[in-house]
Amino acid sequence: MNFEFADRFKKLPKYLFVELDKKKKRILEEGKDLIDLGVGDPDIKCPDSLIKIICTESQKKENQTYSLERGLRILREKIAIYMKKRFNVDLDPESEILVLIGSKEGIVHFPLSILNRGDLTLIPNPCYPPYRSSVIFCEADYIDLPLTIENEFLPQLDRIPKDILEKAKLLFLNYPNNPTTALASESFLKKVIEVAKTFGFVIVNDCAYSELYFEEKPLSLLQIEGAKEVCIEFHSFSKTFCMTGFRLGWACGNRDLISALLKVKSHIDSGVFNPIQIGGAHLLENELRFIERVREIYRKRRDLFCKGLKEIGLEFFWPKATFYVWAKIPKNMDSFKFAEFLIEECNILATPGIGFGMYGEGYVRFSLTKKEEILEEAIERLRKKL
Repeated sequence: MNFEFADRFKKLPKYLFVELDKKKKRILEEGKDLIDLGVGDPDIKCPDSLIKIICTESQKKENQTYSLERGLRILREKIAIYMKKRFNVDLDPESEILVLIGSKEGIVHFPLSILNRGDLTLIPNPCYPPYRSSVIFCEADYIDLPLTIENEFLPQLDRIPKDILEKAKLLFLNYPNNPTTALASESFLKKVIEVAKTFGFVIVNDCAYSELYFEEKPLSLLQIEGAKEVCIEFHSFSKTFCMTGFRLGWACGNRDLISALLKVKSHIDSGVFNPIQIGGAHLLENELRFIERVREIYRKRRDLFCKGLKEIGLEFFWPKATFYVWAKIPKNMDSFKFAEFLIEECNILATPGIGFGMYGEGYVRFSLTKKEEILEEAIERLRKKL
């Protein structure tokens, strides 16, 4: 039977990595040792205390029901304490914090509350692909904001035409940035808030990597005066506590925007499993030292891998945060061809920059979610082939 799918579905970008996945499966089937530096999925085990709490709480009947719409009060209170301690941001647990099934879920669902068909969104390019997908689901339009090494991978707001800013309803931001690893300065964030308030658009700030930094602490947009008037910010337990599979995050900021997202979610999901929320509250209260250990692990991996790339002659943007390395590719290849070369000749899987948008061309993203000895092996393979 031939099905006629929705136009919005047809507009979703094709899965660029299908061919790479096929090559990955073939290499694994052949028994070859594949080093997967593609997906940003931490190899570090989450805190043991989290597992114990989830196991204990899961046995209680009262924790096996639907969760509360906003998420458990205890978790929202711990989030408020964390945001105050880490960013000096005051949040009302009742109206300015919403628990999510991972930050990705909230980021994709939020535009449904703001965008109508044909509305305009400003999206950085390269970017985390779900930003574009969320706009497509709304049948809205978007304009790319180029992130280039010349502007330190920050969108140049002063180059956006006034008529575009007047039409915009939404701007996506993501710092620390995936895939480029860049940070945003306080002066830049102040400018963003000023422009958003002047032209009346909403800022969606993705802060998933806020705790994976090395020298300079990343900022929350909500630290900036006036941010609560125009901003909803998203945070994640996935990268911070190495628990990607558990699906736990939160949105915070403007209470009207939080309420709008809650209304959307009330028609779509039934919340996060209560024991996972209880575990999340425990982590924010008792396991912040775990984050320090994780940062140190990634710092050592960054230094080792970047030293190797430098010796080989591959240029890269020095990672200030996240667990990625954004590296330039050889001039005689495009990013997808280079990714194919890496998997075929080096048995290394990396993510081609074009997968994050047209301005990602010329780069490849390596994930540092492997032990040091594996990263050393990856460098040796690159050294032999490049």
